[in-house]
Amino acid sequence: MDTNSTIEAIRKEAKEIEEANASSVVDAPSHGHIELCSAVISAYNNLLPILGEKEKTLEFISKAMMTGVNNLSMRTSLSLILSSCKNNPDRLKDIFSWLMTQYGATFNWTALHRETEQEDSFSIEIDGCFYFNFFSSNNVAFLTPILCQLDSIWFEMVDPKKHGFTFDKSRYQTQGYGAPKCVFPIVMKKSDS
Repeated sequence: MDTNSTIEAIRKEAKEIEEANASSVVDAPSHGHIELCSAVISAYNNLLPILGEKEKTLEFISKAMMTGVNNLSMRTSLSLILSSCKNNPDRLKDIFSWLMTQYGATFNWTALHRETEQEDSFSIEIDGCFYFNFFSSNNVAFLTPILCQLDSIWFEMVDPKKHGFTFDKSRYQTQGYGAPKCVFPIVMKKSDS
């Protein structure tokens, strides 16, 4: 099979998957989520016979997805967001809360604030992820990390010296990697005084 026929097969099957799951569309964002997830499933189904191994196929799709999203425009936008929130985790919480609303009704999330003597923190916590639910309902939950990895684009850009807060990787988790919910923790250390 040549490249053009492979791409056409992926597009055709993705459309079929999307149509078979049309009942999952509840708002405009969920329509986009279904298109994306259907394309990932179809890419996996069509590339697995060509690449021959599950892990090799997952790695190929993961790299392609990251390459497609991790571009100058995305990094510039994220850099501006992070810079505008310097030493201001409340602003970051507001921006990320707004961004989460753009994901629509098929994501169930909260933005939790915690304060201790040592730190002021908040986390976006998702206990209802459309991507995980969609892949699971199609018996391919193992594809979810292909989308989870995209979060690293923004959290790898967080520089404590530059922004005044950190992304706490030790508390980070996602349903795609087997956790009961997704947690994206932002921490601002309090000064010792």
